[in-house]
Amino acid sequence: MVTRPIPPLEISLAQGWRFAPDPEDRGEKLGWQAIDYDTINWEHISIPHTWNTMKAYASYEGIAWYHLVFDCPSQADGSCVRLKFDAVFYLARVWLNGEYLGEHEGGYTPFEFDISAQVKPGVENLVVVRVDNRRATDRLPAHLFEGRSYGWNNYGGIVRDVRLVLTSRVYLDTLQLIAVPHITDIDQADRATLSARIDIRNISSEAFRGQVTLNILEETSGRAVATTIKPVDISSAMVAATFLETSFQAPMLWHFDHPHLYRCITSLKESSGNEYDCKTTIFGVREVKWENGQFILNGEPVRLAGLSRHANVPNYGLAEPIPVMTADFDDLKTLNMVLGRPVHYPQHEFIYDYCDRKGILLSPELPAWQLTASQMADEHMRALAKQQLAEMIAAAGNHPCVWAWSVGNELESDTVAGRAYVHDMVEYVKSLDPTRPVGFASYHLLVGRPWGDATKHSDFVMMNQYFGTWHGPKDSLGTALDTIHLTWPDKMVIVSEFGFAPHWQRIEGPHIIDPAQYYYIPEEVSADSPEADVQRQRVIRDQVAVFRSKPFVAAATFWDYRGLMGVVDSLGGRRPSWHVVQEEFAPLVIERADFKFSNNDQCRVNVLLRTRGPIEVDLPAYTLRNYRIAWEFQSPAEEPIDLQGEVNLPVLPPGTEYNFKIEVAQLVKGSKLHISVIRPTGFIVIERLFNSQ
Repeated sequence: MVTRPIPPLEISLAQGWRFAPDPEDRGEKLGWQAIDYDTINWEHISIPHTWNTMKAYASYEGIAWYHLVFDCPSQADGSCVRLKFDAVFYLARVWLNGEYLGEHEGGYTPFEFDISAQVKPGVENLVVVRVDNRRATDRLPAHLFEGRSYGWNNYGGIVRDVRLVLTSRVYLDTLQLIAVPHITDIDQADRATLSARIDIRNISSEAFRGQVTLNILEETSGRAVATTIKPVDISSAMVAATFLETSFQAPMLWHFDHPHLYRCITSLKESSGNEYDCKTTIFGVREVKWENGQFILNGEPVRLAGLSRHANVPNYGLAEPIPVMTADFDDLKTLNMVLGRPVHYPQHEFIYDYCDRKGILLSPELPAWQLTASQMADEHMRALAKQQLAEMIAAAGNHPCVWAWSVGNELESDTVAGRAYVHDMVEYVKSLDPTRPVGFASYHLLVGRPWGDATKHSDFVMMNQYFGTWHGPKDSLGTALDTIHLTWPDKMVIVSEFGFAPHWQRIEGPHIIDPAQYYYIPEEVSADSPEADVQRQRVIRDQVAVFRSKPFVAAATFWDYRGLMGVVDSLGGRRPSWHVVQEEFAPLVIERADFKFSNNDQCRVNVLLRTRGPIEVDLPAYTLRNYRIAWEFQSPAEEPIDLQGEVNLPVLPPGTEYNFKIEVAQLVKGSKLHISVIRPTGFIVIERLFNSQ
């Protein structure tokens, strides 16, 4: 078909779906995919959808079907029409108007079908999806062996958005951006270079001649900073890779405390000037280095902290709405999360966008959880891992929040097959993205022989450790860290998990527990009890103190945010350990507030702050820029008084003391002073309440 310019159009397919389980797997034989099959008795649902949130199917694992009748606009005639799924857990088979389109395996990554030939413009169409969420040893995430499977909920359904995408029959397919600053000083650069690879697809019957243009703008102001143009010539039924490069001066660098963003507008035009496609991509300019055991962000060695978070909010499962994700991540930012491990699977696009805009560094991970040596040696599993890695990188690779990739978690990585798997997957990821470090989260390296672990093939160490519970006595943590550092003195170490699992002793625990060396609650004490959280608080304080004493520990992430091991309960209620994490992960400490009263009740308060540091002895530790302090006096009954103000802090490197003074003309003795330290992004770092007496 001859191509013509068609304005790009996206149409949400969120409403109007019908759903039915198929526990005996008879649907295909009975023709559930056929255009004339009657679904009047199926349940009405909307997308995204997790069937396990429905009471009748809370624990259902098996086959289920989704059915949607939708109108395709008439402008689809002569266009390219694609049916896009952001994620379906786990195995999806798809039909359109009774014609089989194909299948996709993997529950957390996007996929699409070109339905230009099957769709009927201007009339109703039918899409049918068969979803299979059964666990199996040859799937990712994998069932491991009888009685042992991956350690999170096995949700099923069309768990993320579905949409139609209409474009011209020559369109911009994929876009990879690499922004490199020329660092001149800490957090400063005099210029940046942007390289772009653009795959342009021509599904028409004619050759296409035209040009592709990159326009770079500041995201907030809209100010244009660079433009580059390149001619393109693409034969019929071909995909052409086009490479462009441009540069601009004085870039605003992306940092978790000032997450500056740019907009890349990519336009594809025919020689006559008609626009055939246009895409807008958000990116950031930042430099991450990992050398000499240090994490270096925009020229500054930093030590960072954060948490992990599963998609396990009650009533939503994997089909989380944006307000739910926003509330959780706002809370994580208030917990001083600046670097996080986004659990064991690729995240929703909204989460990457949130972390770009609010400032959280992420290392997305393949859902290869505790794979056995035989699974890692299996060619089917290795091919499946590469497929899902490629999809994860293609989906998230332009996000500045993504600083690294992970190829798995707690693998049998001290085996021949494990070492080969990690080596090959790391090399494969680097072939797709040579700009970021690659690792995996290991725990086998903890048990006495780190030199035999596949971590030697990683760019950095990701260490899951549970000393004081599964991995041995409390006082072995420091020795284990030192042994790892002696084994790989040039690799930075990230503690990718630490935490407290109530009743951990039920899984591979010792017969006799010494309370002096283990964090522990008795069997009869509830896992959701205050006693369990007391142990969690001790783990946080004790182990962060050990991390601080090891300068090669570049970051630590607590496991985890929500649930029995979390600092909030399943409904989001804050446990006391929430406040401990906020305090321990704050880059600044409010040391004290000294009150002095004159005879006429005039009050002068001297407040002493200290940033954590120096970096060799503290964690987290990084330079604070554009922070501020908000203060407010309260009555003895802690009711607000009309006495408040703000103080902008100067640039404070790690290990800096800073005094500021507050003077009020008259204050009732016994009043209280509430102080909040606030990040440039608006999130509270820490709060303290001081009694004037």
